[in-house]
Amino acid sequence: MENAFISDISEIFQRDLEAVINEVNQISEENLWKSHPGIINSVGTISYHLCGNLRYFIGEVLGNDGYIRDKNKEFEPQYFSKEILIQEIRYTQISVKNALIKLTPEQLLDPMPDTPPQHKGRSIQFFLIQLSCHLSRHTGQLNYLRRILENQ
Repeated sequence: MENAFISDISEIFQRDLEAVINEVNQISEENLWKSHPGIINSVGTISYHLCGNLRYFIGEVLGNDGYIRDKNKEFEPQYFSKEILIQEIRYTQISVKNALIKLTPEQLLDPMPDTPPQHKGRSIQFFLIQLSCHLSRHTGQLNYLRRILENQ
């Protein structure tokens, strides 16, 4: 029997990562790695960070998929194409889906391993909700930044 929470959170991650792809698709290649005065990160940087965050905490920590995160690199200037960035987001979707499928309902209540200090001792279920909120918050930032940069 499939667990409703796992099924629901997996669907939400897939939906919201599609929203990130949509934002990346709508920004010009020229503006992908540009920021705006008063805004630190670009659409590309935020998208790349979201991939690193989810691939690490879900794909690696929960799914043991071998992903090695370099969080500092996520925020360094990058200049690869939209196509490569979208491919990275697709890899993230696969990584998240594969890891969540392996979770059992009982594991959801276990403490989340390797969390930032402010989440130490929180359950896997809580941390999955936290990761979903983080994804959603940054997706909203992508939308506003893209519209500013593209004058839409």
